[in-house]
Amino acid sequence: GLNSDTPINQVNSDELLEFIEINNAVLVDVRTYDEYDGGYIENSLNIDYLSIDFNKNVEKLDKNTPIVLYCRSGKRSSKSANKLSKLGFKEIYNLQGGILDWIEIGNSVIFNDTINFDL
Repeated sequence: GLNSDTPINQVNSDELLEFIEINNAVLVDVRTYDEYDGGYIENSLNIDYLSIDFNKNVEKLDKNTPIVLYCRSGKRSSKSANKLSKLGFKEIYNLQGGILDWIEIGNSVIFNDTINFDL
C-alpha cells in the first residue's frame, strides 16, 4: 500500500557485488546456521530469520547503512526486509532469487571449514 514504510528494493545476482562495493552495503544471510554453513556468499553476516534473537541481532547493524538480505530463494529475505523496515532501517535490498539464483548464474559460495565446538 501507499504507507510510509521503507520500500524494499530488489538487487539481482549480476549486480550484487558491484552494488555492495559502490554503496558500502552490508550483506546479510538470513538462513539458518546450518544452511549458512553449507555455503554462503563471501563477506555475508549470518542472522537467522527464524531465530528468536533476529531483531536483537539486526539492531546491532547501522540503520543508515544499506542492507542487502538474502536467503535460499527470496521468501525469508523478503519477510526479513519487512521486519527491518519496521525497525527503522533506511535502505533495504533483497537479493532476487536468493542464493539459488546466485549459484545458478555461476557465482561462487564460501564453505565454512571451521570446527564448531559448541554442542
